[in-house]
Amino acid sequence: MWSDRWAVVAAAALVLGGCSYPERNAGPDGGAGTDDAVVSVEYLKSYYKGYPYTFTENYRIRGCVVSTDRSGNYYRTLAVLDDTGAIEVKLDGERLFETYFMGCTVEIYCNGLTLGDYGGTLQLGAAPGAGYETGYIDREDIPVVVRIVGASDTAVVPEAKEIAALGPDDVGRFVAFDGVQFVAGGRAAWCEPAPDDATGFADTDRYLIDREGNMLVVRTSRYADFASWTLPEGSGRAEGILSLFGGKFQLRVIRPAMLYTDMVGERFETAGSVTAGGRFPVGGHSTERLSAGECCNR
Repeated sequence: MWSDRWAVVAAAALVLGGCSYPERNAGPDGGAGTDDAVVSVEYLKSYYKGYPYTFTENYRIRGCVVSTDRSGNYYRTLAVLDDTGAIEVKLDGERLFETYFMGCTVEIYCNGLTLGDYGGTLQLGAAPGAGYETGYIDREDIPVVVRIVGASDTAVVPEAKEIAALGPDDVGRFVAFDGVQFVAGGRAAWCEPAPDDATGFADTDRYLIDREGNMLVVRTSRYADFASWTLPEGSGRAEGILSLFGGKFQLRVIRPAMLYTDMVGERFETAGSVTAGGRFPVGGHSTERLSAGECCNR
């Protein structure tokens, strides 16, 4: 029965011309006009005033799915992007990519959902619970809450960014950084071992660095199927979903194989060691504590 419900959702997809829609409401200053409307992500986020907000309005947001959980590193979450920004949607489901593939257009029915904060990232989900401002939307409710309404005929392309220029509006977006390398590239795995954990690994922070010495946390879940892989050794382009936690930007890689073809350049020398949002190293559970001079030039 469950597979039938999902099949109906997938079959309902209509091919649209893209991911922007003229009927989308402008934002708080422009007013929503009616509580039964497609509103922008920016407008929806304006309801957050420092505490969870549960919607009673019949708002919908419409946007492109720019994430995938295929690799296991972006777990039970969709990143949905419209013209005004991106938002994470928490879903109690696995293998979401089989239905909500990258590039499909979805409408999120917000009545009854809660907008909350996690470490500085706004998320849309179920009612608060277990100490978090939002919970995961129940599996049986996913096809009702998240409906496919179209699909793009072009591949989803990450937005090119620079570490030093990152801002709050970039959170939740699918982004890429050129001219970067891993601090521990070629020497460490994505995740630290944790023999006592069922997966054998621990959630781990690694670090990207650019030629100016700007650094960015790369967060990898112990559930990622590439947790044991050795980090790409060379320099080049790294991509993923940008999040924010504890005032520090974090990149979550969702297509790891791409990095092994895009980061094959020669390693470069750099003198700096400053992360986006703070000094290196920044929090997390990583044991990686080498300076740029100790590891980037090897």
